[in-house]
Amino acid sequence: MFRVLTWSLFVAASFPVSGTVSAQQLLEYPDTVLSGNVSAELPKPLAGCRKLCDERSGCAGFDHASATNTCRMFSSVTAARVSRGSVASTRQAVSGYIDPANLPPPPLPQPSLSAWLHNGSVMVLHQTPKEDGSSDVEIVYDFPKNHLLKVGIRSGSTLFKGRLADGSLVGNARLTSSRCGIIQYEVQGMFDPLSSVPFFLRGAAPKRGSDCAVESWSTTGENANLRFDPHSHGDLKLPHPKTN
Repeated sequence: MFRVLTWSLFVAASFPVSGTVSAQQLLEYPDTVLSGNVSAELPKPLAGCRKLCDERSGCAGFDHASATNTCRMFSSVTAARVSRGSVASTRQAVSGYIDPANLPPPPLPQPSLSAWLHNGSVMVLHQTPKEDGSSDVEIVYDFPKNHLLKVGIRSGSTLFKGRLADGSLVGNARLTSSRCGIIQYEVQGMFDPLSSVPFFLRGAAPKRGSDCAVESWSTTGENANLRFDPHSHGDLKLPHPKTN
């Protein structure tokens, strides 16, 4: 038995003027029926039921029973429960019920900056979160110590670029020479962005000969054991480094 409402009365009493379209996506609940204030109950296919609710902001949600082809429109939704063969959609997530099937993912955290001291230079660590939960990390010189200027290192020069995943930071460090230029080598270490403790990036650092060719690799010394200590730098307002 369907509740009989004339279409003109249904529109006037339950919804705003035709043509008002809500920009908010309807949240989908498979195998669900709703509880709340039913504005109308009428025979209608699922696609038509969804379209009817989607086009009118006064519709808080609907449910549709496939067995009887029954569409129920709600001006307010208070609860939901499992019912096989029924489909429901709502403007807002139903409190205390399962998550919608099409719940959008949470927004990614914003890129962040933090200041560190490395071997007498002030560094900035740029962290850019990615959708898979990892982060791109780049460590650049902010204030290089004086003797590094002689080999071409400037504010904004990259020391390290890599990826942070599950607390493990892996990537390539850059060793710069005024005569031989830049050479990269792999380093890794553990890093917690929320912890203000020193961290290390370790790897085999290259040793170059007079012809700039790599003669050997060493796991000892400063270049093979890059230490970073937290640095209080005030408000960092540096631009994000360009990808190179």
